[in-house]
Amino acid sequence: MDTPTLPPFARNVQQTRAKRGLTLSGLSQRSGVAKSTLSLIESGRGNPTIETVWAIANALETPFGSLVERLDAESDEPAEVQGAGEKVRFIERYGTDPEIEVYEMVISEGHNRSSSPHPPGVRERVVVLHGEMLVGSAPHSVLLRPGQSHAFEADVEHSYSAPKGDATALVLVEYPGYGKGDKGDTLVREYPRTEADWDGLRAIVDRAAIEVAQGFTGLFLQLRGRGAEGEAIAKRIGPGNPPGYRWPLQIFTGHNDRGAWLALFPHINTNAFRDCKTAIRDGMSASLVSAMHLSAVAEQSLIPLAANSQATLESLAAAPTWALAAIASEIALQHGHLILPSRLGERSQRTLQAAPKVGDGDFASRINVDHYDAYELLHPAYARQVVALAQDIWTLDPQSGRGLAIDIGTGPGAALLMLLELLPELHVHAVEPDDTAFAYLLDNIKDQSRVRCEQRDFLALEEPTEAVSVITSVGSSHHFNTAFMLQKAWRLLADDGILCIADELLPFFSDRNERNSALIRHHAAYVLGSMACVDALDIHRGDTPDTHLYREMRKELVHAVLQASHGETSAAIKRCRDLYTLANQSLQAKDTATAVGALVRFYALEIQAMVAGFDYEIECKTYPRRLVSLAQGAGFELIRHRRVYATCGADDWDGGTHVFTFRKCSASLCEH
Repeated sequence: MDTPTLPPFARNVQQTRAKRGLTLSGLSQRSGVAKSTLSLIESGRGNPTIETVWAIANALETPFGSLVERLDAESDEPAEVQGAGEKVRFIERYGTDPEIEVYEMVISEGHNRSSSPHPPGVRERVVVLHGEMLVGSAPHSVLLRPGQSHAFEADVEHSYSAPKGDATALVLVEYPGYGKGDKGDTLVREYPRTEADWDGLRAIVDRAAIEVAQGFTGLFLQLRGRGAEGEAIAKRIGPGNPPGYRWPLQIFTGHNDRGAWLALFPHINTNAFRDCKTAIRDGMSASLVSAMHLSAVAEQSLIPLAANSQATLESLAAAPTWALAAIASEIALQHGHLILPSRLGERSQRTLQAAPKVGDGDFASRINVDHYDAYELLHPAYARQVVALAQDIWTLDPQSGRGLAIDIGTGPGAALLMLLELLPELHVHAVEPDDTAFAYLLDNIKDQSRVRCEQRDFLALEEPTEAVSVITSVGSSHHFNTAFMLQKAWRLLADDGILCIADELLPFFSDRNERNSALIRHHAAYVLGSMACVDALDIHRGDTPDTHLYREMRKELVHAVLQASHGETSAAIKRCRDLYTLANQSLQAKDTATAVGALVRFYALEIQAMVAGFDYEIECKTYPRRLVSLAQGAGFELIRHRRVYATCGADDWDGGTHVFTFRKCSASLCEH
């Protein structure tokens, strides 16, 4: 900045900051300019770049010109800001609605000036006076010659360059007013060159960590230009965990074609097993009691475990059990130990000798059942939903889990095997229509005398001769016509029987676009929740096919969530479909030699489910209150509801894994 401008600029910044009620620390956190740099500026000793002036102006929610203009009679010369290869001279501001500022910009030959996004709604018009200038937002930049102009939205990254000699232009900046629709959760900054630059970025991230922990949707910080790897970025500016404390955040770093990036998303807690101790009843199986205790621990992921807990978790995960091993594996990952459940090993190496033919519209036509058979065990809260369901059956079933249950949409059978473990006196009629899933189911339950399997569409199932007091559905209610499934369940249940549904449900939506956005945010949350724990272990380095795919999945899903959250649903869908194609091409083999490879195969299943949901094939999810409304219309009353895993929203009726228990209501006409 030119020396005559420094005192007025310093005074303008100081006065505007005081009017906003901001401390230097507060302005540093909002602007990303180091507190030490701001102190120098306000004392008149700093020499800020154009980018720094813009960052301060945006943070103070004031036009650029209001900071650089001279507000007294010190000089008749316009305020001017210079940088390497560029010069901006403020000319005038018009107090119209919208407000307009006029600048003269000079760009040296070969120089490219990149500008971070201005606040939402800001537009620019560039009129070239001399030379040729390439202006606008990529990929829509326009080459202008003298007398030509170009207008564009300036609330995205944009640039000015002079490819053939020096160029001069008038720049008209149009401000619609500050604070209108400013999300503030996506920031672009130059890669730091000095320690002061790093201090400024740390101030941004420190503030954002508190905001996201307190309820903001998230933060995405893009560092423009070459620099260190994403992991190094996290160490320099990522929010660290002080001794004895853990941030309720998911923290991600990576690289894209623009440079390194850092993202923060909130970790949303549930409290489905809050009554664990008081809910234990005489006669409950030891496995159900233990599973309820473990499920309560899994919900308290911010609370440190006892010193000997790792050995206990390793022992549980290695045991030949279904529910306890899966929950122990989930808890271990939350606390920094990657331990796969024992059952996964045997299933990951097994493939049916003669795979059934897959028909159009089958579950297997959209979901890789061969991989689903093994790797769905790694789904967050997969076992916990079965524990909640078993608890409800024991407590609310007229026969306390000792009678006949119909399990609909059983799939390969992992959830059913967990249920049989937790309720050792339950007998089950398992109904599964898909050829491939049914073949795996028969193989998985061949040693189970308490299960009878039938391959049939549930809606075509004949009424059993024995009274049915329980109907269960784990992860399958959305694979049917849900309204018809509920009506069929009412017909099959004995009076006062219960219908228990454990399933993934979306946050509220009212049209296709909202549903697709919800699908992205919901499915990505399961994957990113797992990845945040894996990233903390720092074990996915190297360049194996699995680790490469892991990094691609993480990068693309973070960006897809941001796009979906900002209303750019079409772009997010395309990104997810491209990722779906990449995953399907990359993961041909079922078995993998690494734990990361196992997780990547689970992540691919979640992406398959997301994309099937876009097409509304197989995956036809609704939202919790709509499911309850459909059930009430079919003759059921809700007697218990819990969200055992949260994907979107803080309310228990938002997206996630839910468990519902409904009671059949009798329907009869009153006699007159």
